Amino acid sequence: MRTILSSLAAAVIASFAATSAATAEPVEGVLEQGPVWSALFDVSGESGDLVGHAVRNQSAAGRAILSACVPGLWCKAAQASTRPMRDISPLAFAESPSGWLEITAARNVAMAAAVAGYDKTAKTRHGTLTIADDDTLLFKGRRVLPGVQANNSLAFVAHHELGKADVVLLQNTGGSACPATYRFITLTAGGITASPEFGTCSDLIYPTSDGQATITVAMPAFAGPDGGKATRRKVVFRYQAGQVTENGKPVR
Repeated sequence: MRTILSSLAAAVIASFAATSAATAEPVEGVLEQGPVWSALFDVSGESGDLVGHAVRNQSAAGRAILSACVPGLWCKAAQASTRPMRDISPLAFAESPSGWLEITAARNVAMAAAVAGYDKTAKTRHGTLTIADDDTLLFKGRRVLPGVQANNSLAFVAHHELGKADVVLLQNTGGSACPATYRFITLTAGGITASPEFGTCSDLIYPTSDGQATITVAMPAFAGPDGGKATRRKVVFRYQAGQVTENGKPVR
């Protein structure tokens, strides 16, 4: 459970063959929206290089992607057709991938959680965290944080090393009314602490880290089990120096 792009590399596209024939495969990545073209950015499972999947906004594939996914979050087309994109002059994105494919068709499109797994054990430099059978949190085999009570279950979904601290993202899974909430669990030589619980209730998270001092967890706003327009808004939670903010405002 390291930096999310590297930990997901094994699960993304298998090859980037130079072929003129369209390919049918799942396509996923972080959505960036532009005025004419948008793109999904992912990492090649073979080379570890960044790969861009471009899509014209007004195409059928573009409309399917932009209607289902929020920019800045993880988007997946379960069935997609692609072809090599040789003329990339119309593209203007901040990212510079090693290669480009054009998405020509996209079906079964939805946002997805960009996590490496839902683990019951997290090995850190300061000791092992585990989730007990009764869904309580244990550190080095001892129960900690009695205030953390699972709704349905607990799981570790990300692990980052920031300097001398290990920070583990704990997901508290609920029901359809509120699928998930989160806490940052910080481990240092001095012990263990937990952040206040946070989240929009969405389980469609995209956690990233700068590897130095900051962890960001982006997720869509949650409009309840029936969905709604509120899900088109991205909410960003940021961890820094043990403090958590929501769109820049402290989480209490």
